[in-house]
Amino acid sequence: MQNKKTIMLFSAVCILIFHLWIYVTDLQIEMYLRQVCVIGVDLFFFLSAYSISKRGKIEYKSFMIDRFYKVYFKFIIFSIVGALYLNWDGIQFIKVIMGIDFFEKGGGSFLWFLPSIMLVYLIVPLYKKMDEKYSKITPFLTILLYLFISIIVSLFTTYTSLFIFTNRIPIILLGYYFAKHNIFTYLNDTKVRYWITTMITLIFGIIISYLVYVNHFRVVWYKDIFYILYIPLCIGLVLLLDKIGTNKLSNSIGSSTLELYGLQMIFGFKVANLVFKYINIKLFSNIVTMIFLIIIAIVVRYIFDLQDKLRFSTTIRSR
Repeated sequence: MQNKKTIMLFSAVCILIFHLWIYVTDLQIEMYLRQVCVIGVDLFFFLSAYSISKRGKIEYKSFMIDRFYKVYFKFIIFSIVGALYLNWDGIQFIKVIMGIDFFEKGGGSFLWFLPSIMLVYLIVPLYKKMDEKYSKITPFLTILLYLFISIIVSLFTTYTSLFIFTNRIPIILLGYYFAKHNIFTYLNDTKVRYWITTMITLIFGIIISYLVYVNHFRVVWYKDIFYILYIPLCIGLVLLLDKIGTNKLSNSIGSSTLELYGLQMIFGFKVANLVFKYINIKLFSNIVTMIFLIIIAIVVRYIFDLQDKLRFSTTIRSR
């Protein structure tokens, strides 16, 4: 993978559109494009697993400490802001930062993606160790276990809130094995092979995702299966976006995706409504809202970076 930041930028914009876009027309294509922007989350899961797989030997404790400061510490800060802004009581705040809210409500929980990505950081390094030791059976047993649990939960329980995370397990595994088996290198060996694969997955993915949208595809025995059906489109987009180069601006925005996610989920709806109230032109309002949130996210990320540098320098001095 050559241009990870490009994919992160695209993913962040997709999530912004999914949450805050005000429809400009009544066309089905616009509604489809907004709904399919949910795959921005899937792309982040793919990238996270890919990055972990690409790492050499992982020292688990230091890796998790690093992830805590870079992800969960920010989640706690955003939770404090959310508690003040949304008037939570102490119990709700504890449930959010302990991950209980996520396990109870799934995608309806506060900033659900951050606890779920921490689960990826917790589990994938352990999966990697197991896969290195039992490489022939680990992926098959994992998929079989995942399918078994998903079908049982779908058929016999009402506890489906976590499917917003668990049904991303296949794209997480694909990210992991794309890195392990050097799929990008293999495809890049021949330009024709790369672009044929890209176009097939893109076209097939667009067709499948559009059919899912227009038909409101549901199956009783496998709840929220549409996440699985979005995988071809995700892979096609990853391959396409990896060919788009980066610059300082895209790198800066791509590095601020966590902050952008937090800000839009806390203040984004308020910002979008205020912008539209004063501008009253839907397309222009959408653009202004996104630019404003991106700028604030970059500023907040810069503040977090200063704090991280201060923590690092303090650690060095203490040694």
